[in-house]
Amino acid sequence: MFAQSGEALTKRLRSKAFRAILRQEIAYFDQEKHSTGVLCTRLATEASAVQAASGVRFGLILQHIFGMIVGILLGFLYSWQLTLLVLVFLPFILFGGILQIRLTAEFTRKDKQILEDGGKVCESFVWFSSIYY
Repeated sequence: MFAQSGEALTKRLRSKAFRAILRQEIAYFDQEKHSTGVLCTRLATEASAVQAASGVRFGLILQHIFGMIVGILLGFLYSWQLTLLVLVFLPFILFGGILQIRLTAEFTRKDKQILEDGGKVCESFVWFSSIYY
């Protein structure tokens, strides 16, 4: 269910982004940050990033949250002392998760920039080869 909604959202975002690109003035494409290679790379990657956040990953997050709640409740039911001990370490676990998410976001940002630069090179090569053939 989450995968299907994520796919539908990705398709809709890509079509709306493409329509927005087509409505731009010609001078918009003269800027290096809006070259065709960069725009194609953005169309391919940014909608997929939204799908990753809203599709299957969202379902997994819900599953983990409810699993943690049920686990804590069962822990209190069987051994409240051990559950309290585990809850003491929960902030450290959450801090580690937040740190991992931030580091991953930073690496993703750098990776996106590298992909855009690669798109520029590919686009330049296509234009170069079409001029000389």
